[in-house]
Amino acid sequence: MTAFAILAHQLGFALPGRDAVFQDLTTRYAGRHALVGRNGSGKSLFGRILAGELVPTHGQVIRQATLAYLPQRWPASAGSVAMQLGVHGRLSALQRIEAGSVDPADFQALADDWDVRERLRRWLANAGLPDDIARPWESLSGGERVRLRLTAMFEQRDHFLILDEPGNHLDRRSRYWLRERLHAHAGGYLLISHDRELLDVVDSIDELGPHGLRRYGGGYAAYATQRETDVQAAERQLEQARREQKALDRRQQRDRERLAQRQQKAGRERANANLPTILLDRRKQRSEDTGARLHTAQRAQQERQHERTAQAQARVEWHRPQRFDLGELPATHASLQLEGVVPPHGHAQPIDLHLAPGERLHLDGDNGSGKSSLLAAIVDRVPPRAGRIRRGERVWLIDQHYSLLQDEDSALDNLRVLSPGHSPTRYREYLAGIGLREKRADMPAGLLSGGERVKLALLALDSAIEPYDLLLLDEPDSHLDLDSRLLLEQALATYRGSLILVSHDAELVAQAGITRRLLLHKPLAHATRRG
Repeated sequence: MTAFAILAHQLGFALPGRDAVFQDLTTRYAGRHALVGRNGSGKSLFGRILAGELVPTHGQVIRQATLAYLPQRWPASAGSVAMQLGVHGRLSALQRIEAGSVDPADFQALADDWDVRERLRRWLANAGLPDDIARPWESLSGGERVRLRLTAMFEQRDHFLILDEPGNHLDRRSRYWLRERLHAHAGGYLLISHDRELLDVVDSIDELGPHGLRRYGGGYAAYATQRETDVQAAERQLEQARREQKALDRRQQRDRERLAQRQQKAGRERANANLPTILLDRRKQRSEDTGARLHTAQRAQQERQHERTAQAQARVEWHRPQRFDLGELPATHASLQLEGVVPPHGHAQPIDLHLAPGERLHLDGDNGSGKSSLLAAIVDRVPPRAGRIRRGERVWLIDQHYSLLQDEDSALDNLRVLSPGHSPTRYREYLAGIGLREKRADMPAGLLSGGERVKLALLALDSAIEPYDLLLLDEPDSHLDLDSRLLLEQALATYRGSLILVSHDAELVAQAGITRRLLLHKPLAHATRRG
């Protein structure tokens, strides 16, 4: 392996008309690395710049390895699986040649890739999908799409991979498969993730924050230990800065009092002295000049000390958890009743379920088993294939695409619409509690990070004046940073309403106080072998 796969030198990026997201980032990658940081810190933007998908505002990237990039969010797209994986042209050329074509353009398009059909079938098999090379891309679940793309990328063994939240939407079996493939990949990778299990397999973790990149050696356990040490050090520095501020205030007060006493004494002496007026005026001027110099010096000292205190405060605030609490929502009396319900996609057996007020259900199953489509049916977005659904009037669904948010509207405007009845100041306070302060509160929701979007959706639920009967969460942890995941675990543990949770994070499920589990299955036609 080369000395580095990617070298980033003094990278900076700013959105048009806005403050810099980050600046002067310098680092290098070779081997197995991870990148973490608070939601909105710019991790995905940094990954896109490294991959050549985005041009930095300043700085440069030197690439000594061939890269493959998995984005966190993909634009809406249609077509076949072959088209989305970039082999449709070669596959079509192969089919024409096999049908008798001698057109040189077909042979040029194929580029001697005679194994393209077998390779696509192998990818489908390794992703646990049927052998259908013409299958529509839209028919795949989010997890199936991720695993299929990853399968194709891992075959490029000499490529350096940039993977932005690859564990999102993957079921437990696929997450275990991902860990094994990451461990075996020889080309190295940069993993942008907050999945604690995936972070355990890396050699180092970079944290992106307001002060740049901070590298921690080892996997998640070592990172968590070192970061706690950093938190304690930041708190000690803040306490020391506050002590120094108090000592400076006392010292300056004593200096002002001494100067005032000297000036009073000098004034009395001048009043009793039999000296020319011009000399008395000079002495008075010198006294006033001394007072002015003292004031200027003290103000400079205060400014320097305030700057040190503010920097220490910023470091502590960065590590300090954001406010996030669902415990104020009162329990309701509504329940959910499913009678012979068959989800719109996936699971083909009728479901009978009664969810009593306050009960917690873990909706589990492999990718493609129909979990998301069942939630969509519960809120009347799509009809079930069979059966009847009875529920309360007020149901809150946060799906994987944050459909309740309007991307073109600001975070502030979204919150006003979703949770009406508060004062303008109160909305700002709510948003500041999840890290959306000042200009970020006015940004279009579509420009926020995935974690910020899910926290905004949860904030709208928490701040609602009229409570909801049932909360449906479809993988709410997928885009959350490490601190926010812990906060979500605590919030769900204290939440008193009814809950249906879709998640493949065993720790989140354990902390959510789940009382029941419903397991969905893929139809038999999808139950192919897994690689």
